Amino acid sequence: IEPAQAFGTGAHETTRLSLALLMELSARNVPDTFLALADWGCGSGVLAIAAAKLGFGPVLACDVEAASVAATRDGARDNGVEVEVSRCDLRRAPGPWAPTVTANLVRPLLLEVARNLERPPERLVVSGLLRAEADEVAAAFAARGMAETDRREGSEWSALLLEHR
Repeated sequence: IEPAQAFGTGAHETTRLSLALLMELSARNVPDTFLALADWGCGSGVLAIAAAKLGFGPVLACDVEAASVAATRDGARDNGVEVEVSRCDLRRAPGPWAPTVTANLVRPLLLEVARNLERPPERLVVSGLLRAEADEVAAAFAARGMAETDRREGSEWSALLLEHR
């Protein structure tokens, strides 16, 4: 992954925690209807590209930054996977729907995403959270019918797996 002007090289703890949860999901015997994945706030596309390599598909990715859209398209091409990338502003509207969604964002944006959530995905991997922020974000998504089913922590960071009840 060459991030260029986009955010994320894949080396951050929150990305690694999210990838661990994605790998566990891909290892499950998930029905075909759950293979589609959306990456909300894709940055350089690390999670979307990894998801495609893990067998998720179709993979949709979106970000508000044009540089992130370009970096994700380039990264998908360079890694030989298909990722449909678009621009979206998660502060104003929900991202593209898929049964599985990743959102490696900061706490304030995750809280806005929870408030704007019209149709919860079947499963949602959220990260970008300090350990002290994880419970608040989990509660915001619980108000939208999503329950925390797994939590990964590393150094000061957390990633959550939330599933629709």
